Amino acid sequence: MFEAGWALNGNGWKWRRRLFAWEEELVAQCVGVLANFVLQGDANDRWVWNLHPSQSYSVRSAYSYLTASDGSPREDFASFLWVKSVPLKVNIFIWRLLLNRLPTKDNLLRRGVIEVHQDLCSTNCGKAEDAVHLFIQ
Repeated sequence: MFEAGWALNGNGWKWRRRLFAWEEELVAQCVGVLANFVLQGDANDRWVWNLHPSQSYSVRSAYSYLTASDGSPREDFASFLWVKSVPLKVNIFIWRLLLNRLPTKDNLLRRGVIEVHQDLCSTNCGKAEDAVHLFIQ
């Protein structure tokens, strides 16, 4: 990092105005964190999914993780959710799923968007369409 100009007074840091004392302290802390960080210019960046041995994301691996053991979302899932190794849109989708904020027919009915007779699952299974039915069962 420092070879690329990110040392404390290097040309990697360009500010539009003079920094306040507290901002200078934050920059010094940032430089301390970056001091041991080594860029690998010859390696490409890639996403890593730590929940599967292949380290590649798939819906199947996420489903397996979510339904492991008792069929309900795992307790430690919140600590896993906001890690950078998962694509942001997957994080947001699962976050909305866990908060029951997806536009399922059950949620649309509760908000008055659809009528009572329209709440059944689109697959004609005869069950109400909610998040658990769509994604877990």
